[in-house]
Amino acid sequence: MRARLKSRQGFSLIESLAAFAILAMTLSQLLNGVSGGVRNETRADFLLRAARQGASQLDALGADGSVPLGETSGRYPDGLYWFLSVAPGRTVAGPGGAPVATSFHARLTIKKPSGFGETFTLTTVKMKAVDPRQASSPL
Repeated sequence: MRARLKSRQGFSLIESLAAFAILAMTLSQLLNGVSGGVRNETRADFLLRAARQGASQLDALGADGSVPLGETSGRYPDGLYWFLSVAPGRTVAGPGGAPVATSFHARLTIKKPSGFGETFTLTTVKMKAVDPRQASSPL
């Protein structure tokens, strides 16, 4: 009877279960790594789009002559939401006390529409020359 048991080939139930457990752990770690890469790629795409659009918006701020003081918000064509806060800064007086330049502080926050709390914030301080004809309204 002993000879018959020793000549039996194949795997026992315990060996098969251990092999499946090792395979499941390996596959779960592999999928975790792949999904982490996808999350990182999505975050990098958001940061790139937000940086480009936000820098462009802040560069154009005040270029047309007016600076919108206070808070404004909107949405870019690709769906990202933006919130802009502009506060007046210091006024630089020239010889004779007439204002020559003024500054303003701008803070732009860009958020994803998905609602996961991902935000990107840009801040800047800009100087703008004051038109002598409009010295009473520097901004």
